[in-house]
Amino acid sequence: NLGIELSSEKREKIVSLYYELYQAKEKQELNQQNMETQQPAQEPTQSKKFDVAEYLNNQMKYLGFGDNYKETIQQHLDKAEKGFQIKTTSDRVMDGNQVDFAVNFNKSEKGGVFLNSFDARLITQDGEERSHNFKLNFTAKEAMNLLEGRAVKTEFTNSKTSEPFESFVRLKFNEPKNEYDNYKLEFHKANEIDTAKIVELSGLKFEKPEYKDFVIKSLEKGNITNVKFTHEGNEIEGKAVLNPQYKNLNLYDKEMNRLNTNKPLQGLEQDNSHEKNNVRQQNISRSI
Repeated sequence: NLGIELSSEKREKIVSLYYELYQAKEKQELNQQNMETQQPAQEPTQSKKFDVAEYLNNQMKYLGFGDNYKETIQQHLDKAEKGFQIKTTSDRVMDGNQVDFAVNFNKSEKGGVFLNSFDARLITQDGEERSHNFKLNFTAKEAMNLLEGRAVKTEFTNSKTSEPFESFVRLKFNEPKNEYDNYKLEFHKANEIDTAKIVELSGLKFEKPEYKDFVIKSLEKGNITNVKFTHEGNEIEGKAVLNPQYKNLNLYDKEMNRLNTNKPLQGLEQDNSHEKNNVRQQNISRSI
């Protein structure tokens, strides 16, 4: 069950640190205001109470669920619950697919409330149901990308050494789920995937240099990305998906018809001896 796991003690320490920073910022802003008005420095007459509901609402916002849950969160905080869920959905999936989420909150023995994970369930246009519990090293959009069969680059923590590492990960739909009812994960080390070079060798066209950086980041998040490239002598607008297993881009036209193969790009050093060959290739046949 890979992901970022923190003990309740560490999580409460993080929240306490957040509160201390909040107070320090408030004091700094007040002192700055006093200097600008030439008033003597003074302490705040009453420190603002740390708003747990707002903090948790911001966490949901940063994960890509939006920021309109504060009132609902507060209602749950006012109840004597050990944990609660907030359910939501999204339309940022491929045409014909449906997705819904259940965001999981838990209370520690000391009363701290934490957003621990979220469950995502995708129903494909063919009626196939895919579900997985995601830790907080994935956003909602990245979870959707994974459930739709694309690879996502993110940071993990080595369970043995506690060292962080970056990797592209893909869900193994063709293997039985693990004991946590989650799909097993296929990893491709990020330091072995040069996305910038793959983009360059794929012949993508960019009107401005900064567009290239945006496309690279979008591809690494597992997005189906709008791009321009040359096909059969003509420059066309289409879509691209990064394929870390074969170290290339899957290129499509606007209607998501495949225009190239899985053959590795010439010019990239090939060292695929560690790669597994039993990965199910996802057939993306419709536009997002």
